Amino acid sequence: MQLKFFPAAAVVVVSVILTACGGGSSGSDSNPPAFASSSSSSSSSSSSGGSSSSSSSSSSSGGSSSSSSGGEAAMLSQAGNPIYGELNNYKSWLGSSLSADQTRADNMITWQMDHGGFYKNDESTYDAPWNGSSARSGWTGAGGVELGTIDNDATVTELMFLADVYQRSGESKYRDAAHNALEFLLTMQYESGGWPQVYPARTGTTYSNYVTFNDGAMARVLILLDHAIRQESPLGGDLFTDEQRARMQAAIDKGVAFILKAQIVQAGAKTVWCAQHDPVTFEPRGARDYELPSKSGKESMLVTAFLMSQPQTEEVEAAVRAALAWYRSPVVQEADTAYVKRSSGSDDDNYNPIQSKSGSTLWYRFYDLGQDVGFFADRSGIKQYDIMMIDPERRYGYEWGGNYGSELIRYADSVDYF
Repeated sequence: MQLKFFPAAAVVVVSVILTACGGGSSGSDSNPPAFASSSSSSSSSSSSGGSSSSSSSSSSSGGSSSSSSGGEAAMLSQAGNPIYGELNNYKSWLGSSLSADQTRADNMITWQMDHGGFYKNDESTYDAPWNGSSARSGWTGAGGVELGTIDNDATVTELMFLADVYQRSGESKYRDAAHNALEFLLTMQYESGGWPQVYPARTGTTYSNYVTFNDGAMARVLILLDHAIRQESPLGGDLFTDEQRARMQAAIDKGVAFILKAQIVQAGAKTVWCAQHDPVTFEPRGARDYELPSKSGKESMLVTAFLMSQPQTEEVEAAVRAALAWYRSPVVQEADTAYVKRSSGSDDDNYNPIQSKSGSTLWYRFYDLGQDVGFFADRSGIKQYDIMMIDPERRYGYEWGGNYGSELIRYADSVDYF
């Protein structure tokens, strides 16, 4: 079917830990390390569980990830890995001076909830301290408890900001607040290895309690933990203890194990991931009415890229190569096509955001679970294969496609993962 579109638990191995860069906001994200090898057994072998689980397959030969004769899983060069820069949003919150940043951090601490998490606030929230009575979260759970979240970069961004201010000021209150945020992230992880959107749980049946890859939520937590283990600025020095870094590594190992078990199998072959997965069965799950169970062209990119930052065990490499094969398949690509949002001032409901563009490749955000065909939906929840068949409110109020796989494929090519 063609889519219609209108043209126009391991202890951290010392060899993996990098020496921390200096304090301040000049992190090493733009210059990721080139790893050699590690004896860390990051992730356990994939076990069966639900129809989306898959058995481990042997890794492909060649490339720079083949295991060494000593049983060590190799590490890929990280130059060009799309995960670098994912934690940099906090830098836009930094002011013109340390004093200004300390004021913002002091306000931020008052907004931090007892469990250590934050709501998805924008930076203006921290222009003033919490007044002591208004809600600190837009969501509540059982007994009216206010919920923290990792949605929209929340908690991760605050932790990075607090860490940065601590490195430059040396004041322990900022380190303590960063510790509380870390405890929130570690506590909210499911025993199966995934992270939900919120913690504590929302009451009733809600997508917020599913394991959430949507908008990079779980991947970003894993990236933060990985950066902290390697003591990348501003997460180095004495910000965290060796014991905390060991717990982070255990959390990463469980997270990788979840990812491997949740990888969607189509016609006997591993593919990619959904935006949400069941924390127990690993099955793909939907979220809002227009976010149906699917193979996600957007969310799977960061999941794949994170796996490529980890020791390339046979299981991890097999998962990565399968995801890359999916992204490279011409069946899922729309060649010479781009997703171009309608301008904010336009009310043209005949505008099609899927446009012809020479040299550009488009991947859809959602694909059928059983076939590589992109689809769309509006708040009716009815699946459509022509974007012009959904309501304008969702047609222009959501991101339905992008060049999601381009940077990932360039990076994969650079490390010989063909």
